[in-house]
Amino acid sequence: MSLKQTRQLSHTGIRERRPHRHDDGQLFTIQTGVVAIEADGGRWVMPTGCIAWIPPGVVHGASVQGGMLGTSLYFDGAWSRVSMPGTVKVARLSPLLDALLVTLTGNEAPAGTALDHYLAVFADAFARQPAQTLFLPMPRERRLMRMATRMLAAPEDNTDLDGWAARIGMSRRTLTRRFQAETGWTVGQWRQQMRLLAAMERLAAGHSVTAIALDLGYASVSSFIAVFRRYLGTTPRAYLPAGNAGRSGSLR
Repeated sequence: MSLKQTRQLSHTGIRERRPHRHDDGQLFTIQTGVVAIEADGGRWVMPTGCIAWIPPGVVHGASVQGGMLGTSLYFDGAWSRVSMPGTVKVARLSPLLDALLVTLTGNEAPAGTALDHYLAVFADAFARQPAQTLFLPMPRERRLMRMATRMLAAPEDNTDLDGWAARIGMSRRTLTRRFQAETGWTVGQWRQQMRLLAAMERLAAGHSVTAIALDLGYASVSSFIAVFRRYLGTTPRAYLPAGNAGRSGSLR
């Protein structure tokens, strides 16, 4: 059977799921809250209304801050490898995908040939849905990876390029050239995206806009709001719906 299992996800507080893998393909949606996924050499942030696909065998981890409600579905590995993307994909949950998932997970879910038809439509619709851009690529070179990991752990750190070059034992020119070659972004662009993704996670956890702006190293609250609006099209307060608290549970 292609669709093997469905689980409801519910969690409050801070939760991290260590890197692991499944023989099956995993699909999950987020109804409320924010989930961060680490896989395939990068980090995605999934806000409310997103859907993510993890192919069979891909090592991945996840973390939640604040309340989260979602649904996780597991699909047969053979079907997943033939019908779904071979890499991690995060996208917005379109009305069509949402309607198909409601049918597939409902009390009167289709079976047999009808199930195969529904899954074929779902796989095609998911393939056509544009990938979400809330993604942070990670460099592969050992010293650059160490720098990026430290920046993730302390997003408020405003160390400049010369400072980082000295810290990791690499010339500024080599650092900037190799970082852009491996991630596709300049260090400044990467840091901006990193801080925005960190801000989204902290908003979901219930932190105030003022605290987030100061904690992430912005010069002022207004500068943080301006950057957030420029990149995401809305203010931090308006981005996430109210009432993100969910019931206690686990993220699997």
